[in-house]
Amino acid sequence: HDARGKPDAEDEPVVSQAEGRGDRLESGRAWRRAMVWAAVTSAIGAVVVYRGEWFLGALGQTPELAAAGGRVAEALAPGLIAQVFFAVCAFYLESTRRPIPGLIVMLGANLANVALNWLLIWGNWGLPEMGAAGAALASTIVRWGAAAAMVAVILTQANPRAVGVIGPAETFWGPGGWRAGWTMRKLGLSAGLSNGFETVGFAAMSLAAGYLGALALDAYSISHNIVSTVFMVGLGLAVATGVRVGNEVGRGRPAEAAFAGWCGFGAAAVLIGGLALLVFLFRGSIAAVYTNDADVIARVSALLVFSVLIFMPDSMQVVMGQAVRALGDAWLAIGIYAVSFTVLLVPLGLFLALETPLAEKGLVIAVAAVCVLATVLMAWRFAVLTARRPGPGA
Repeated sequence: HDARGKPDAEDEPVVSQAEGRGDRLESGRAWRRAMVWAAVTSAIGAVVVYRGEWFLGALGQTPELAAAGGRVAEALAPGLIAQVFFAVCAFYLESTRRPIPGLIVMLGANLANVALNWLLIWGNWGLPEMGAAGAALASTIVRWGAAAAMVAVILTQANPRAVGVIGPAETFWGPGGWRAGWTMRKLGLSAGLSNGFETVGFAAMSLAAGYLGALALDAYSISHNIVSTVFMVGLGLAVATGVRVGNEVGRGRPAEAAFAGWCGFGAAAVLIGGLALLVFLFRGSIAAVYTNDADVIARVSALLVFSVLIFMPDSMQVVMGQAVRALGDAWLAIGIYAVSFTVLLVPLGLFLALETPLAEKGLVIAVAAVCVLATVLMAWRFAVLTARRPGPGA
């Protein structure tokens, strides 16, 4: 996941297109290839996370803080692998029109996480009091449980061999070998790099807020949390849109694929626009949920007037991003995200925040502006791609 909790869904377009063609066998084979690829990439990431104490020390943290952070990183590292497995399984099920198992498993995982936090953070029922490391360990345990549950759902479905989730491995990289996974890797690289550029931009805005003082940082952090929460709704619409576009591409119906993409685009505008209005109207009450400090509440309320401008374009750009990848396009999206969220966002945000009286409002205005740009460019790309695809018999 990226900094906003956004998962990389490299298997989704491949499975949804196979599902659209009615090729259930290939859907399952694609899931098995994705699980191998997920194991390799997440294991590399887990090793990096496990070395967290070294990285914190290299960044100048005190030995005490580096050691404390390292203990948390060591507890989190194995969970990264499970988290990626869960995402692959969830996207496979969603792409085959079965989103409910993922929802149920996630609800159960959240409840289990609360219980384990109570046990491991504060040392209840005779267990050792582990603090932050206990919370990390609880997350890792729950993530492995959730991943195992999702794998079990997939392997115990009706006729698992007929739908390709069980069968000969053929090669280390799964059915069809390395070459068969090219599309998946291409789209995964596109999603990962795009998310990376977006994450760099948002992280830079948070760092800039720190230079403005504690009050500005508090206000911006709360605002960013609200923006990210609303973004999760947009992300759900994006996943659904990507599945529908991929299904129609697999069926060889480009007009319907285009219609599905624009329906998702419109749904994001209407639904997220409604949420923006609600947040605007109740911004003071929402700010009070996060803090009882009157100064912070006032600053957050003023900032949310601008933050709601991010909601619609932020969700609409991710919908269009998923739709474009569902068409099999990868490379231009990387450039669009690099230009929007790194090349433009970072200098614009820093200028507006540090060189004008706007302060943290400048950061929010910069984010809103580049989200609009990314939306326009991704929508343009989707329109170009769907216009190029001839219909059956054309």
